Amino acid sequence: MKNLSFIRTYGFTLLELLIVISIIAILAAAIIPNFVGFDAEARLASTKTNLSTLRTRVTLFRTKEGRYPETLEELLEVTYNDMGVERPYLDLIPAELVSSKRGSLDVENLESDDLLTGDGGWVYFTDKAKVVVDWDAPLDSSWGKAEGEVPVEW
Repeated sequence: MKNLSFIRTYGFTLLELLIVISIIAILAAAIIPNFVGFDAEARLASTKTNLSTLRTRVTLFRTKEGRYPETLEELLEVTYNDMGVERPYLDLIPAELVSSKRGSLDVENLESDDLLTGDGGWVYFTDKAKVVVDWDAPLDSSWGKAEGEVPVEW
């Protein structure tokens, strides 16, 4: 019989593996929460920017046409002369990203005394020429720093 005592085995012990896995778990627990809120913050920023764009385009429409649009969709249909090029006031209605991650392109044209449905999208108050987010519930803690804000009030 041969003596196999000179053969060394290479590898990690169970204790070493457990220590490495524990360190990785601790690091993951410390780092992952920092990335969780980025999605919500990006959706809020996009929605606020899109709301600002809609309001700016309504103002541009008023400046160029001498009246406010009768519906928000009119911004897609009516064109203006932009240095010799006929362009619509909007190429498309931007998404509202508070009500869903996919975004809502819904538009409701209402009078200011009508009730909001609160189901997402945009509301254009035709009698006030004002665009708002159709979300009247306060944002919860998953929205980070915006917790408690009411999007319809932006």
